[in-house]
Amino acid sequence: MENSLESISFSLQQAIFDLLLQSPTCKLNHIFSHLKEIQLLISLDKDPEQNLFKQNFLVMNALFNLQTDANALGYAVVIDSINIQLMRYQENQLSDNNATLANYYLDLSNIVISNEEIKSLLDSFWHYYTAHNHFELHDVNGAFEVLGLPNNATLKQVKHAWYKIALASHPDKTASHNSDNYLAANSAYQTLIKHFSMTK
Repeated sequence: MENSLESISFSLQQAIFDLLLQSPTCKLNHIFSHLKEIQLLISLDKDPEQNLFKQNFLVMNALFNLQTDANALGYAVVIDSINIQLMRYQENQLSDNNATLANYYLDLSNIVISNEEIKSLLDSFWHYYTAHNHFELHDVNGAFEVLGLPNNATLKQVKHAWYKIALASHPDKTASHNSDNYLAANSAYQTLIKHFSMTK
């Protein structure tokens, strides 16, 4: 199975490099959309959560492999959160702050994971991304408003509204560029979870 995954990753690397040569700065969801359009992002599992994770994993594997290979061609592939950039390589331009992430995605055995671990990884990624992109809502009333709820909504209603928005706007689940909507809703959801835990 590992050989077939490597073959898929190699095809993805070529397609991503071609795309970055045309558009040197891309959002990750644009890369996913492009790979789906050219039918390289195939179904890898019958379970939807597992399939999504495995597709994401292989794209990240391709990106980190491409990052290594591009240096030999005089290019640098910068993987910064959900933004991917291709540029001419300059000495000392890149840090190794993605080394841990790269090691994780470059090891194809990590593609085997439980649904609980998938949820945990996605949650920690979006917590990180939200924190580093200043999508913070400290105002509880504003958080209810972002989720389209009245100020007296229950925790169950908050969770329902959050899932509805996440399904409609998660960058990995839609071809549209709705990551800002997702991030704002994610921040609102986290604010309200804290609010409910403090008012128990």
